[in-house]
Amino acid sequence: MVNTTKLVIQGRALPFVNTDVVPLGYKTSVEDTFTIAIDEVDGKMTNQTIYLEDKKTGVIHDLRSSDYTFKSASGTFTDRFVLKYANKTLGTGDFENTQDGILISVKNKVINIISSKENIKEITIFDITGKTLYNKTKVSNTELQIQNLPSSNQVLLVKVTLDNDFTTTRKIIFQ
Repeated sequence: MVNTTKLVIQGRALPFVNTDVVPLGYKTSVEDTFTIAIDEVDGKMTNQTIYLEDKKTGVIHDLRSSDYTFKSASGTFTDRFVLKYANKTLGTGDFENTQDGILISVKNKVINIISSKENIKEITIFDITGKTLYNKTKVSNTELQIQNLPSSNQVLLVKVTLDNDFTTTRKIIFQ
């Protein structure tokens, strides 16, 4: 999409800037499960991270690490997805601590955890007193979405352990 114009193939102006955001529209005549994937990259995009933001679910997915699968009703959708080249959204404050390739975001009481380097082995969430609110072992995926966490608005600690046994703990504001 460029403004309201629907395009099939779209070029971007040079020079490339990683703050560029590309709206991605789609049309389907069936209600089904679909996959968005990168077939091939070249030139400056060879080493560039490419994120797909699903505005319906709030998920930001690294397309370089794996394909993105989603469910859709039939119809034309011009504002569900955007392509990004940086994993931050300026001015929203939704994202916390992206060092070590781990991204943790909170939006509408849904916690999204994404690891861009390694599969996630285990997730544990504690309240500020140290009480365990959530624990999941054997995640074996680069992403995990946690919904319906029995917690009120507060600061939580999210402990993430990767398959290579790297462990980090991050503070999030759950609201």
